Amino acid sequence: MSPRELAAIEAKVLPFRRRSAAVRVRRRNPWLALAGPFARAATVVVTPVALALWLFTAPSFALAKIVVAGNHVVPAAWVEKALAPFDGENLFRLPLDAVERRIATNPWVEHVTLEKRLPNRLEIELVERRPAALLRTAEGVAVVDREGHVVAPWTPALGGENLVLLSVATVGGVDLGGALDVADELARVAPDWAATLSEIEVLSEDDFRLYLGALPFPVAVRRGTLGERLPALRQLLPELERRYPAVGSVDLRFERRLIFQPVVERS
Repeated sequence: MSPRELAAIEAKVLPFRRRSAAVRVRRRNPWLALAGPFARAATVVVTPVALALWLFTAPSFALAKIVVAGNHVVPAAWVEKALAPFDGENLFRLPLDAVERRIATNPWVEHVTLEKRLPNRLEIELVERRPAALLRTAEGVAVVDREGHVVAPWTPALGGENLVLLSVATVGGVDLGGALDVADELARVAPDWAATLSEIEVLSEDDFRLYLGALPFPVAVRRGTLGERLPALRQLLPELERRYPAVGSVDLRFERRLIFQPVVERS
């Protein structure tokens, strides 16, 4: 085959591979590549910060109203005056521990519950100390709660004239709560006598003298022994009344012994 014929054949056959043209790659600016993530991160961070800034500064959330509930002795006006330094304070920033400390300065307050109510209200629920007895002191009469705490001076406006009167025979710290425990013990053992209890004299931590309208004499007792000793006294009452015109006092604090002091008539 001649060279001319070979050239004609080669012209009719397509090549198996074609040389591709060089592709030009366009490089992206790295700062532009980071712009999207930065924008998203800024949105995640800035939005909460802006929201918090608005919550902590907006006038809508300034404390404007105080609601007091559960109070009987503590006036609502006293609570409002005690919390006057917090007027206009942002409700989200209002320090509840500081509010509670101010309210707790009132001796009648036993417990405080605080609750913030949007947009600008603070609700206060008080639990007040309940008078359980009256204490005779050198300064007058004071109110005592069930735990034996001296709450405040007694006034007629407080009522409680029927509460048992407590007195202290010795100088120094005494357990007034123990006197109330004895009153409860008396109510369980001798409810008819307990209904006439007018005064409890505190002799020591465990010793007390009871003044009962049901008996013409005071009775010295020891805490925790009334269930055993009072029935014995009840049995001996007829004999005491028969043998003695009058009895000045009875002491039940000694085991298996009843000590009484008869009234000696002077000539």
